[in-house]
Amino acid sequence: MPEEGSAGPSCIRDSIHDSCSWRRYLTDMIIQVAHRGGCETILIENSGGTDPLLVADLFEAHTPDGERLSAVAQLDQLITVIDAERFWLDYESGDTLGERGVGRGPDHERAVAELLADQLECATVLVLNKCDRVSQEEQRRLERFLRRVNPDALCVAASQGERCPSVSVLPSGGNKRQVRPGWMRLLSGDLMADEEWAIDDLLVYRARRPFHPMRFWQFIQDEWPGVLRSKGYFWIASQPKTCYLWSQAGANCLYERLGRWWAAIPDRHWPKEETALSELRKVWDLEYGDRRIELAFIGDQMDRPALRRRLDECLLTRDELCLDEELWRAFRDPFKKASWEKRHGRSQWRHR
Repeated sequence: MPEEGSAGPSCIRDSIHDSCSWRRYLTDMIIQVAHRGGCETILIENSGGTDPLLVADLFEAHTPDGERLSAVAQLDQLITVIDAERFWLDYESGDTLGERGVGRGPDHERAVAELLADQLECATVLVLNKCDRVSQEEQRRLERFLRRVNPDALCVAASQGERCPSVSVLPSGGNKRQVRPGWMRLLSGDLMADEEWAIDDLLVYRARRPFHPMRFWQFIQDEWPGVLRSKGYFWIASQPKTCYLWSQAGANCLYERLGRWWAAIPDRHWPKEETALSELRKVWDLEYGDRRIELAFIGDQMDRPALRRRLDECLLTRDELCLDEELWRAFRDPFKKASWEKRHGRSQWRHR
């Protein structure tokens, strides 16, 4: 802790694993340090098993006095440090946090790769450490992947923590809401042009027809050569009202039920704001409404034509489209398996 009147950073370390207790503790500590004065910067050092969005979301929450925490302290940066030597071992391992001994409660079955992807995609600064422990080609490959999953982040290389910019020299005014992950930029139509990028390493798959639940389920059990990260939204014929989130990181896949499509909700319950209605009109289709498939793929030497062809084969055929939606519901649907409710709408498995 700095002396009174000093302008140095104050450091708070993550040492509490229970989510609710940890959030209360961290909020109280930030308020105490901010009110005490004498420092310009608060550095919060999380454990490697912590989701940085838990920290970021604190600044949108209210203090016990009813104020937003952002009125007491402003979040400038979210910094993720990557171990260049073992990143791919962790990302492609298929391990869960529980198996690594760092996950508790609901995070016990969370995949290490899923956490790594979230840590990369929400960061404003990516520090690639231990570069002295890998070859230049391995470092370049990892740097290319980091720029693809988070094009908006500042990416710096370091060895044993050296040449890493200190907090005092990082650009201020960073905002987690200004960071758009690579998959989100792809779905919005931004191809993230870069001279080092190969267009074959990026794919946006869009379709209006739904997936056949069994064919899509079988597809996601198979190998996807070259695919490192994929995310987006989809719908299946047997659940025509449901919007699903898809997320794949390394060897782990996850689907999550987000809610209903607007097409399945009476228009009296639609948003009233013109901005929201305008966005809805942009994606509206006379036959399917807002129901659609939008998936972004980021990889390394992907076979894009083969991947697109395999996804096309998962869609309903012309004959299946002619069936009534009530008959669609009778399709065999592995997404309705018994573990669904136990997982609170989330299911996860390893496909490699």
